[in-house]
Amino acid sequence: MEKPIIYTVGHSTHELDFFLELIKTVEINCIVDVRSLPASAYSPQYNQNSFKNYLKDNHITYLHFAEEFGARRTDYDLLGDDGKLDFEKVRKTSLFNRGVERIWQGIDKGFRIALMCSESDPLDCHRFSMVSIGLENNGFNVLHLLKDKSIKTNLELEKELLKKYEKKIPQSNLFESEVSFEKQLKEALRLKNKEIGFSPNLIHKEQEMYD
Repeated sequence: MEKPIIYTVGHSTHELDFFLELIKTVEINCIVDVRSLPASAYSPQYNQNSFKNYLKDNHITYLHFAEEFGARRTDYDLLGDDGKLDFEKVRKTSLFNRGVERIWQGIDKGFRIALMCSESDPLDCHRFSMVSIGLENNGFNVLHLLKDKSIKTNLELEKELLKKYEKKIPQSNLFESEVSFEKQLKEALRLKNKEIGFSPNLIHKEQEMYD
């Protein structure tokens, strides 16, 4: 049995008509917004209410999964030693797994789903390094729709991630003859998490500056 396909897409600064054209290339009829804050100062056309209405007018369902798949969380049990959100911990939460179950329900109802966040490049977005990894582990085939309408597989992004951190992740050598892909990927994902992970402490510091 083939794995169900889930797409991801970044809205970037695209005009709404271009975004619609983009997702129609793979016949998306359901957008799952994984932004914690469904608004954009740079692209206000993606503010939740107006965006949701635009999609509705074009017969596309809009859902917001901030609790399930959002990356701005303040639960200290989900932070790593560096004070940033730990994506691996998030994937083990009941909320994340509720999100996975809701995606399955959407597939069963016949929806063609795209997870949407703001970043154009999925490699720089939690929709890849936090959410897509979890969906792949739960039986989905995740594909990433890029702004030029090309598609990258999750495996292609994983290989790009290994290349990016090539000098910082374990490699085969005289002391460790075989380093598995899984071990390298886990370390590369940890480094990406460290790079883009949300830190609630920064918000507290910013607030203190204005108190």
